[in-house]
Amino acid sequence: MLAWWAVGAAGASERRVLRIETIQSEPFGRVGPQGASGLMYDIGMLIARRAGLAVENHVVPYARTVLSLQNGVSDLVLRFSNDELKAVAHQVAPVLALPTVVVTRREAALQRLEDLSRQSLAVPRSFPLPDSLTSLAGLRLQSVNNNEHAIQMLMSRRVDAAYGSNLGLFGAARGLGLRMQEFARPLVVERQSFWLHLSRRSATPELIDRLTKAVESLHRDGSISRLYQRALAEFGDDRMPA
Repeated sequence: MLAWWAVGAAGASERRVLRIETIQSEPFGRVGPQGASGLMYDIGMLIARRAGLAVENHVVPYARTVLSLQNGVSDLVLRFSNDELKAVAHQVAPVLALPTVVVTRREAALQRLEDLSRQSLAVPRSFPLPDSLTSLAGLRLQSVNNNEHAIQMLMSRRVDAAYGSNLGLFGAARGLGLRMQEFARPLVVERQSFWLHLSRRSATPELIDRLTKAVESLHRDGSISRLYQRALAEFGDDRMPA
């Protein structure tokens, strides 16, 4: 009986459930009639399975993810990093590098970043800003709730431009029923990575090692790259920076 109990307890520990929260933003995470899906939702599931872990994955509002990591409600989120996240989570591994872009309306195209001087720029809260933008003379930054809010502000002419990732901004536009042809060709600013952030409450050396190796394996066999290329292809427009 004691031997049976020991084997059962060991099996239960190996079947630990990894609790993932995916940001609710097109095309990263969505909930529809068929259930949850999206690029980061799918990548999160691949990572957990490659690591040999049982998984729960919930699509939640962007702002909630930091609190969930801090409070121990979730273990993992795939997001751009910032100081707020670093305080409550380990940056385990870079998952996907995306171009960050400045997007404008079709009739107000920008030829260079310097054209943004003395204009207004919508930026989602906590989104990291590079020096190339913060150093622009007279640039007025407008903090917004998320990518969808940035696009709404842009199209209602309350700001001159919006800043974010290529997929984040154009995914938000698509979710709002807008076509890419309504925007000028974006200006690419830099590349930033979605990182695997593991809650400091959940992190153990073994779990960090398993997740790191899982991400590395998915990069080697091209699984993450294939999901990204599929997401790009859904937009069907050559102005999307890859």
